Parts: sequence; structure tokens; C-alpha cells
Amino acid sequence: MNEFKFSVIIAAYNSDLWISKTLNSLINQTLDFEDNIQVIIVNDGSTDNTGRICQEYKARYPRNIKIITNDRNMGPSASRNLGLKQARGKYINFLDSDDYISKPTFRSISSFFTQHGDEIDIVSIPIHFFGDKEGEHILNFKYGENRVVDLFEHPDHIQLSCASSFFRHEAIKDLKFDENISVSEDVVFINQLLLKNPKIGFCSGGKYYYRKREERSSLIDSSPFKKQYFTNRVDHYFKFLIDRSIEEYGEVPSFIQYTIMYDLQWLFDISSVNNILTRDELIDVRKKLFDILQHIDDEVIFKQKNIPDILKGNILFFKYKNLENTDEYVKVQRKVVSRLNLNTIYLDVYEIIDDVLYILADLPTMFGTKAMVFVNGKEVKTKQIKFPQRDKYSLSHKYSTNYSFEAEIDLKRGEEYEIEFKSDSKTFEKLHIDFSRPCNFSKTVGYAKTRDYLSFLEDDKIVIKRRNNVEWIKREIKTLYGMLKEHKKGFKTGVPIRIIYHLIYPFMRNKRIWMFMDLPDMADDNARHLFTYAQDQDKNIIKYFTLDKDSKDWYDMKRIGKVIQYKSIKHRVLALYAEKIITSHPDNNIIYPFWGNYPFFAGLLKSSTIFLQHGITKDNVSTWLNGYDKHLMMFLTSSKHEYKSIFEYPYNYKREVIKLLGFPRFDSLERKEDKRQIFIMPSWRRYLRFKSNEYILNSQHFNRFNSLINNERLIEAAKKYDYELIFKPHPNVYEYIDLFDRNDYVKIDYKHEKYQKAFNHGSLLITDYSSVAFDFAYLRKPVLYYQYSRDYHFNINESYFDYDTMGFGEVCRIEDQLVDYIIEYMKNGCEMKEIYENRVKAYFLFNDKNNCMRVYNAIRRLPRKV
Repeated sequence: MNEFKFSVIIAAYNSDLWISKTLNSLINQTLDFEDNIQVIIVNDGSTDNTGRICQEYKARYPRNIKIITNDRNMGPSASRNLGLKQARGKYINFLDSDDYISKPTFRSISSFFTQHGDEIDIVSIPIHFFGDKEGEHILNFKYGENRVVDLFEHPDHIQLSCASSFFRHEAIKDLKFDENISVSEDVVFINQLLLKNPKIGFCSGGKYYYRKREERSSLIDSSPFKKQYFTNRVDHYFKFLIDRSIEEYGEVPSFIQYTIMYDLQWLFDISSVNNILTRDELIDVRKKLFDILQHIDDEVIFKQKNIPDILKGNILFFKYKNLENTDEYVKVQRKVVSRLNLNTIYLDVYEIIDDVLYILADLPTMFGTKAMVFVNGKEVKTKQIKFPQRDKYSLSHKYSTNYSFEAEIDLKRGEEYEIEFKSDSKTFEKLHIDFSRPCNFSKTVGYAKTRDYLSFLEDDKIVIKRRNNVEWIKREIKTLYGMLKEHKKGFKTGVPIRIIYHLIYPFMRNKRIWMFMDLPDMADDNARHLFTYAQDQDKNIIKYFTLDKDSKDWYDMKRIGKVIQYKSIKHRVLALYAEKIITSHPDNNIIYPFWGNYPFFAGLLKSSTIFLQHGITKDNVSTWLNGYDKHLMMFLTSSKHEYKSIFEYPYNYKREVIKLLGFPRFDSLERKEDKRQIFIMPSWRRYLRFKSNEYILNSQHFNRFNSLINNERLIEAAKKYDYELIFKPHPNVYEYIDLFDRNDYVKIDYKHEKYQKAFNHGSLLITDYSSVAFDFAYLRKPVLYYQYSRDYHFNINESYFDYDTMGFGEVCRIEDQLVDYIIEYMKNGCEMKEIYENRVKAYFLFNDKNNCMRVYNAIRRLPRKV
């Protein structure tokens, strides 16, 4: 039977892009391929070139490679089962068709089985990711050295992947993969063997390279959106392994509990299944999950490493839901809250300006608990703020609300304060203190300073004293010592930059530094225009524009003023001294050059963030932009409608933060008549992110605009009326721009010409939902909206901006109608119609070329953090 030492079974479906690398990794093993390795490829109904490529390899190695062809796609389980029937190797592996294995793997596995073959039926190797995600699998802690592990002694050393495992053929016998499940079939297969023999080998001499596809179209990545991920897995995975365990041992061994819980945690982490399961199906799944959790020890749930503690709490409370309203349930609550530190309040904002301490804090709670603030033992007034976007859901069930609140505390220099937090819960009163990442305070540092005050964390209290340099130096030495001792990830960056900060502090403490920024690789927005205006203002303020040195705008910006290289050491150090960060993109990971190691610098920062925007806000974007995640001192708007909308949705910025002053870039808009250009500038769709080319090619968004830019009637009319057609989509569309069909007339803007140039010279704009329409309309130039369906990622019904009654041009649903309007505008010289001119006048408050002046003066008047 054992013609070969190894049989490798590969279930291949539409893998023509990757399967050559997969097969080459087998052929190039240090263990001789032709003598030792049989490859069984099951071509599972592929519709691409997978079959042809495999035949080419078989022609080179006819003895080693066998091909089985399925007439239709049957799935990996069925394909592997077919492959098993043809296996002639002593050891079996199930390599995936888009992955590969390191060269010494098979030799290492062979030696391992030779040394330990009498003890084990399975040997596994560590998994390393490549492609969209790089790094090691979180379970790679098992592979410090070659060893055999008894899972009864080390139950957390679970094994989930058949592809990274090697099996003794004799041990498999008549075992098959369960064809009822398309995900987790590996886990069921492996653990049936482990229930028979719970000893497993971990071999550090090989590596399995697992492709995380950029389009995330692999079965395991897309499966949570399929009904079978919930229904079939409950019965054929979780319940099946529990039943088999009880048959074998009379109970569920801990290693099976850890295995099941590892996958359950990801299932419970799915927030909504309303579009996947019916109400009855969800009720049935939840009932079965409850029964399954009765076989999982609390300690196994507590020790899961990959989910937030509050989700662990939800799982534990779900496990004990039958005890609700009993004394026993109160004991469970106390145990869970204590073990998981759920009695913790998180500070989002902690800042002292002009002797007033402002705190924005949040208490995640499953019990409707409220928080209170005490200063020197006396309760101070707080104001609750509702952030519904912070509520947490599991399987369409809201399990946690958030009690968020703000407080302002007057301080007097020279006095000392102790601040602590308490809850109104009888289960737990005193609250622990922690800090969310955007907060300018962190446990890693342990203190925060201003010019006049020093705050530090001590025994779940924040102590505030008047700052003196001796106390500050002591705190800093303690901080640096702790960083060096604990060696937390990021300390290698944090320690040297903090040292540089303190060395130059005497020379920098009184410097006023403003940092301007659009995007790291681009200077083409409000920050650029305001930076240009600012050069002649306040010479005592040092102004830098932050930009990647490889940006095509680098030398243009150097001619305007000081430019600092994005994420350079100089940028990281000066950012700690910056007074203002003035940006068109307020994302923390963009504006803070040390964001990945932010906790090592919190407490030193004194910057205020001014958000200039990069487009008119017309939709509810409060899930992304809000007071707890992006603490803004100024939020710029350009329209009364836009201004008003910020207070209608849960952004929760103070009224004085929102400024209606006009966009700086509007000052540079000019209505030029020197070119006859029609721009097609659609937005994009989030659902297309990380999708395969095949998926994009079949999407409505792609097909609609691909058809438009190749519309013969449109092209002939453009030629007739002497208009140039330019396709300039959203930057994210350029990731798949080459999929669009090209013709000799329509120009695709591969050079990414500046938007300002397009606005100034363009004659007509066609878009769907992009905010570029506002810039175009600002110049009284016509706009057409091509809204073929409601497939936009924002809820149009929730937007204050009604395209039919407020839009600056006609709204078209079908292509022929759109082309009719485009031709009509060509005929009249692309003049905006009076109805839409009146809408433009009603929408924009300012059209006086003084936006830069107003915005700059408003920034100048903002209070300073010192």
C-alpha cells in the first residue's frame, strides 16, 4: 500500500494564480520528491486554468502526480475524501491549493515520525501568514521546540488545521471528512483522531505558509456570511465532538472544550445575523449554543486570549441565563466582573486647559450601571452622553450598553486633588481606572503633565498636584525604568524618543509649532491651501507641512514652506511639542506618527486637532467620527445644512467645536473656460474592498461605470461637440482600474491630476454620491448624479442631503437617461440651469474668497494646551 512515504491531497478550485507555487514547494523539498512524495490533485470543478496547469505538472512527474477531476464543485471535504481513496503514502497531508510549505518540512516530519512514531498519529507545523496579512498564527506558541504533548496535560495546545498537519495513514482507517460542513471540517477530522490518541507531535523544523488573500474570498474568510456557518457547525462540529467525547470518556475532555471554545468565541463575536438567519433559526441556534456551553468549563472561557473581556462576560452570562433573578446568578456576576475587570471605567479624554480639567469617560456595562465622579471625596456633577455606536452586539443581541459622560472640574494651582470613580451597582461600587487609546494618559506612562499640573495614577485614583520639575523628573525616571523592565511591545521606540524629548525640552518648551497635513502621500486638500495662506501670518509660529518624501507633491510644498518627512524621527519628536495638528483627515493612525506605540507617549502631548474636512459631510458618519475616538478642538463646516446635521447625529462634539467658516480650498477655485472637459468621478463601494477580480467584474458598480465610459452614443456626442471625456474615480477604485475596458477616446486619469485642476477646468461632472459635486457646484458648474441603485455604503435615507430636492443637477437611474442629459448639457455649452444655481446659492454660506482668513483666525483664537 505504501508506495510513497507521503501522500499530499490538494483540493483545488479556481487556483490558477497560486497552484504553481504550491506544487513547486513540494517538488523542491529537501526530501527527494520523486522517491518520496505522491501528490493527488482533486480539480474541484474549476472554471479557470487550474486544470491545464496541473496537467502540465503531471506531464513532468507522471508517477508522482495524480489528477482527479470533479464535474462540478463539490467542496473541500468531498474532494479530500476522493483523494484519500487514491493515497498510497505512509503519511498523509492535506495541503491547500493557494498555500505552500517550507523546503525542509517533509524531511523534518519524516525524522519526527521515525523518532516518535509509536506514540503519535499526528504531527503539526507552525503556520505563518502571507499575502494580505503577515506574521504568525496565534497558536504558534506550541512550537518552541520539537516535542510530543499529551493534550490531557496541556489542553490549550489545540490543533485545528489539517493542512499544517501530517497523519499516519494507518490511523485514519475509514475516517472521512464531514461533507455537511464547509468550514471547520478540519477540526472535526483531527479531533476524532485525538480522542482516540490524545498525544500529538509539534515539529518546529517546518513551516506552513497560509495565504490571506487580498480579496478575502477564501472559504474561511467569507463563511460567516453564510447560514451554514451557524446552523451546520452547531450540529456537525460542536455538538458532534461533545457527543463523541462523552461516548469515549463519559465527559468532555478539556482539550476538546478549548477547541470548541476557540471557534465559539469568533461566532459570538459576530454582531448581527439578521440578514443571515430567520428569527426561528436564530432562536434554535441560540438554544443549541446554550446547551453546548453547559459542557464548557468557566475557566476555559476565562482563558481565551483573543476576544475582549466584555465579550467573555457575555458568553458566561449567556451560559448561566437560566439562573437569572437568583442568588446564584448574583454570585456568577460577582465572579465574572471580578475576574474580567468589568468594573473598569475608561477615560477617552483627559485634558487641563486654563485650570479646568475636562474628562470624557465611558463605563461599558451589561447591567445598566451608571458611574459617578468624586473629587476629594465629594461627588461632582456629570453629564451623560449617548454614543449608540459604542453598544455591543452578539448574534443580533445587544449585550452591552455604554454609560458615557463628561465632567468639568475647576482646579486651583497649589491645591492637591484626588479623583476616583464609583458605580451605582450593589455588585461592585469602586471602579478601576483605565484609558482608551486616544486619551492623553496611559497606564504605560502612568502620568500626564501640563505646564502647571502633574497628574498620576495611584491605586485607582488620579492624583493632581501642582507641577514641579523635581517631581516630574522622578515620575519620568520611574516611567523609563518600568518600560525597560517590562519590555512591552513598542518600548524600543518609546524609550529613545522620550529621552530625546527630555534632552531638547529646555530649548523647545516655549516653541509654537503648527503641523499641517492632508494625506501622507498627497497635498491636495484644505490643509495645503490653509498652509499656503498661513505663510504670511504669525511669524512667531513655526509651521510644518507633513508629507511622505516620495510624494509627487514634496517639492511643490517645499517651495511653499517648511516640509517635514512623515513618520521620520524629526516628525515623531516634534509632534510631541506640536501645539496644533491641522488636518483634512483626522484618523489617529494618520495624524500621530507614533500611533502604533501611542501609550508610550501619552501624557506628553499638548496638541489640539483641527479637522478641516476633505469633503462636505452629507451623510451620518458618526460611527467613524465622534467625540470619544477623535477628540477635536475644531470641526470645520461650509454649509448651514451641514453645520446643523452635526448636532442631529451622535457625533457629540460641543457646540463651540463646530465652526461654519467655509473650506480653505474653495478660495482657490476658479471658473476657467479654457478647456472642454467632462469628468466622470464616481465614488466607490466598501463592499468591493478586498474582493477578487471576478467578484468586482460581476458587481453592478463596476459594470455600470464600465458601460458608461464605453458608451458609443456618449463618445460620438463628445467628438461632435468637442468635449474631452475623463474618467477620474475615487482613489480606492484605482486598485482595480485595469479591469475597466479602455477605448481611444475616454481618458483614464492614471496620473492622479490634482482635484483643484479638475474643478477649475472641468465643464461638467458626472458622479454618484461623491462630495466632489460640492466643489464643482460651488463654481456654478453643472453636475449630474448617476444613482443606478441604492448600493452606497451610507444610508441615503438617513442623510439630510436629499439629491432630488437639494442636489445641484439631475438624478439619473439609467444610463440612457444620463447620456441624454450629458448631450443636452453639451449642446448648451455646459451651463448650469437656474434651478440648480439657486440651490447652490441657498446651500453655501460663503463665496467671498475669505475662507482661509476666517479659518486661520478661528484657529488662532483657540485656547492653547500648555
